[in-house]
Amino acid sequence: MDSERLLHKITEKKSLTDSEELYDFVNESGEHTTEYIRYKTLWALLQTGSEMDERTINKGYEAVKRSVKGRRKSVVIAFAKYAAIIILAVSAGYFVQYADSDNEIAMNEIMVPKGNRTSVVLPDGSKVWLSNGSRLVYPESFVGDFRDVQLEGEGFFEVTHDKKHPFIVNVGKHRIKVLGTKFAVVAYPEDEQVKAELVSGKIQFDVHSDEAKDGYKSFMVKPMHSLVYDKASGKVYESIIPDGFHDYWQKGIYRFRNERFDSLAAKIARIYNVDIIFGEEELKTRTFTGTLSVDDNIYTLMEVFKSASGKPFEYYFDSGKIYIDK
Repeated sequence: MDSERLLHKITEKKSLTDSEELYDFVNESGEHTTEYIRYKTLWALLQTGSEMDERTINKGYEAVKRSVKGRRKSVVIAFAKYAAIIILAVSAGYFVQYADSDNEIAMNEIMVPKGNRTSVVLPDGSKVWLSNGSRLVYPESFVGDFRDVQLEGEGFFEVTHDKKHPFIVNVGKHRIKVLGTKFAVVAYPEDEQVKAELVSGKIQFDVHSDEAKDGYKSFMVKPMHSLVYDKASGKVYESIIPDGFHDYWQKGIYRFRNERFDSLAAKIARIYNVDIIFGEEELKTRTFTGTLSVDDNIYTLMEVFKSASGKPFEYYFDSGKIYIDK
């Protein structure tokens, strides 16, 4: 099966169980499996497609025409509609790979580069918005009693209600159980905290603990509240979701109030794909109030922070790094 026929099968929403030809192709070799999962997941990822304008699609179309030069014109036209989008997705830095589980269900893995955002529709119809160096792993189809996914980074979930099959977001050793709701999770492995923010519905935050009888201590999260687990102390804190929560997920605008510079630096690093290095510890403790947008120019943003700081500081860029010092 060549790439064109494989793409046709995928865009016709053919699953492995629906097509013997597709099943045989995928199981023929690890290379075929990887190709299938890459194309299928990128198509699912991008058919929500609203982020691509006509000019971008046309650019991809021209790339496709060059890549299939010499073939029949009708084949190019039929192929380009979705191949263009896939080519653009690959060039944008998304990486999808195949994994086997014990029950041999294909697993899709989406990695969103720093400074990028995207959305994906899961097999049950649930929607997930991902951003800034995040990674989501989910099965091609949900089977069994639970709908399990794995998350590293940050994501906003709009889960399809299914009382008989709870939705579980695994974040390292911890997990969040859901029936049907809207909530956000921030769980970068390198961060000192794991945060769950509930908009509506009901979620249960299970913190892994060797002291608990079943290995977890469970906490219920109330609507418009967040629950933060501190990895170092093992403590859990509850707070009200601040104003501007929806602006970040819907518009890419982050609002902050009296937030430490090192905390803001971690978010800026992910949004703009840079590393921020402080010359002195005191600089990390300075606090700022304001907003930043994912569409802001990083140079302009740093000038704003510099002018807003009560005490002067200097900064300079070098090879993808921002150095900040007194």
